[in-house]
Amino acid sequence: MIPFKRLFLLLAITAVMQGVALAKSAQDYVSSAQQKSLNGDNQGAISDYKKAIELSPDYVPAYYNLAFFYQELSEYKKAVYNYSKVLELDPNMYVAYYARAICEIKLLDFRSALDDLNIYIEHNPNSPFSYEYRAYAKRALGEYEGSIADYNKSIELNPENIPSYVGRAIAEFKLGQIEAGCRDMKTASDKGYILAPEYLKKYCSK
Repeated sequence: MIPFKRLFLLLAITAVMQGVALAKSAQDYVSSAQQKSLNGDNQGAISDYKKAIELSPDYVPAYYNLAFFYQELSEYKKAVYNYSKVLELDPNMYVAYYARAICEIKLLDFRSALDDLNIYIEHNPNSPFSYEYRAYAKRALGEYEGSIADYNKSIELNPENIPSYVGRAIAEFKLGQIEAGCRDMKTASDKGYILAPEYLKKYCSK
């Protein structure tokens, strides 16, 4: 039989430990998840992000970090779900529109991606990569002229962005603007695009 004083001490220690556990915040779990992710413990990271959300259902960083984590794992549907939760809680977190759009493009949901990129660009008009992604989505939807306009803006903001020259060339080829397409594909080739010779041979060798 445990002496009363010792039993009291054990109960007190247990109570303190339980209090420490209860005191662990959503932010603590997010920090723990980030560390586990760096250590390659993906399941542990996911578990900690979910614990953070259980503890604080309105804690935007937990949803955002979980969404980004899923995105890095190429689990795009789960990423879209969690980015959507971010935007339900904070519609002004515009970077989540951009991130969600990238995932939507991966899921071939180009129309939703366009909607998100329109919002992001409205509030961040100087991001070359957002124009590049929007141009890609428009091109995938067959909106070639709008696609070229966005590629123009992307290149204006970042003249070294090779994918924008490639994308603009493809859109130009689709519209029958062969000379312009060849000029852009040649620029992409000069900047190091390794597939350029295939396009140049197909469209520009006649």
